[in-house]
Amino acid sequence: MMKRINLLVSLAIVSLLAFATSSWAVDAQLSGSTIKAGAPVTVTGTITPGEDLYVVVSTDKMFSAADAPGPKERSRLLNGKDGKNAFGATAIPPSYYVLTNVPEKLATPTVAAKGQNTGIFAFPPFKYNVKVNKIKKWGDIDPATQKMLGSINSEAQWKFLTFTHEKKFGINTIVKEKPNTGGNARMIMSDHGQQPEQWNEGVSVQLDKATGKFTATMSPYKNLAPDTVMAVYVNGEKLANTFTIEKSGFFFTQGNVYMNPLIIFIGAFIIGVLFVIMGAAGGLFTAAFQITVIGTKGPVGINAGNTIKPTNLFLTMCSPITSLKTFVKEKRFAYPVAIPFAIGIVTGAFFIGPPLSAKYLNLAAFKFYLGIICLVIGIKLFTESLPGSIAKKKAMKAIVQKFNAAVKEAKASGTAMKMGSIEFDKFNPIKFDMRFWGETFVAKPLLMLIGGVIMGVIASSFGVGGGFMFMPFMTTMVGYPMYLAVPIALAGTFATSVGAISKYVMMGYQPDWIMAALIAAGAMCGGVVGPKIQKKLPEIFLKRALAFALILTFMKYTGLLWFMR
Repeated sequence: MMKRINLLVSLAIVSLLAFATSSWAVDAQLSGSTIKAGAPVTVTGTITPGEDLYVVVSTDKMFSAADAPGPKERSRLLNGKDGKNAFGATAIPPSYYVLTNVPEKLATPTVAAKGQNTGIFAFPPFKYNVKVNKIKKWGDIDPATQKMLGSINSEAQWKFLTFTHEKKFGINTIVKEKPNTGGNARMIMSDHGQQPEQWNEGVSVQLDKATGKFTATMSPYKNLAPDTVMAVYVNGEKLANTFTIEKSGFFFTQGNVYMNPLIIFIGAFIIGVLFVIMGAAGGLFTAAFQITVIGTKGPVGINAGNTIKPTNLFLTMCSPITSLKTFVKEKRFAYPVAIPFAIGIVTGAFFIGPPLSAKYLNLAAFKFYLGIICLVIGIKLFTESLPGSIAKKKAMKAIVQKFNAAVKEAKASGTAMKMGSIEFDKFNPIKFDMRFWGETFVAKPLLMLIGGVIMGVIASSFGVGGGFMFMPFMTTMVGYPMYLAVPIALAGTFATSVGAISKYVMMGYQPDWIMAALIAAGAMCGGVVGPKIQKKLPEIFLKRALAFALILTFMKYTGLLWFMR
């Protein structure tokens, strides 16, 4: 009996000693309870002498595929693609970092071939090499190391984390952290002085293995939302204290980015001026502005491209309203061809474009194809700056001015309403003769309807108005003069925007309403000032400068400019 009691006492003492040893093993403190977004956080303390260090900094709130607000993204994360990368109910921290003195136990620096796989087509010419920190598979990590990874304790979680940090879909949908070189986002990090790799920039890890004393410093993602709670684990043990992200300037909730609202307004104002100079492509410039300057990201669980598109469309929705009202009031709106065109556009922009775009046109693909469009318009602008094109445009302007003078004279004599009336003998869906403002045209409603559907799909997919397509379509393919085509194109731009915004919102892809309002306001102000600026600047210089900027954008978004990635 006495032996049994002694044995029990001995076991109890051993258990208490083991508990005490484990509780003494980690003693760590944070540099503060609140950290401004983008600022560094430092963890200092002591671990068991002789052990390696693993400091995990991660969002305290977990994320699973079911939490994704985007329906296409939610389905993709839940069910996977082609039988791969289905994550079901697996939950991970959206932002997750490991700071260690032995990063080789978790990841291997590797030179990887990257390219613009759009999700529909792959383009081999646009390939380049980049150095990445390739995350090891769960089975290749030592079990003792697996226990040091904080809230991550299963192979399913590790696979999900790897997907979010290494795949473009994951990086753009969950982590949101833009890789500096087009590789993977930061996850496994070490001291930059010892390993000067791009993913270690701003990271310091100091460990005295003899005493166990350590200091680890890093800056969590600069656009973490205000009041985000971050947890810290040291060698698998969660610290009692967390730290909270403090806002760093104005935070756009839906855009998921810190940005001075004045910068957005000024940028949109410049775009409004450029829109007047070019006569189209305002939505294209705004998309590039959102991607490159603002850095719109979208909420966690929504691909950045699916926030950029509906936000973008507010510019193209608001810009044409004033001019369109004037054309309608002055009876300069040819409704027999404008109505089927608008119906076609709304059909394409509401029923077809947004669902396809949300599924296939993620940010990587969106940027690539946007770059291709920039190239096309850049070439078009350059050709328009050539002497022959300028002479042709002057002749076209002269015709429009003559028409405007006739309208003014007719209004002064009281005959404007009569001249603006539309006359035709019999409506035919294929084609019929239409008399409008003293001239006879061949109206082609069915062609306008079909063209509207196709261009509505393209424009809504990219979150642009489509004016760069509408005008060439009507003046070249259909054969309408400028004064007839311009108001119809404006109506088409408005129809694209209304149809596409409505569908994106109904699908669950909200625009950033505040950002959208700033973009629309800035562009409209630029549209008022633009004509005055245009008269004082040389057109050839402006068009060539814009063409150069667009071609540079093309090269950046397709990966051809390695130093701009």
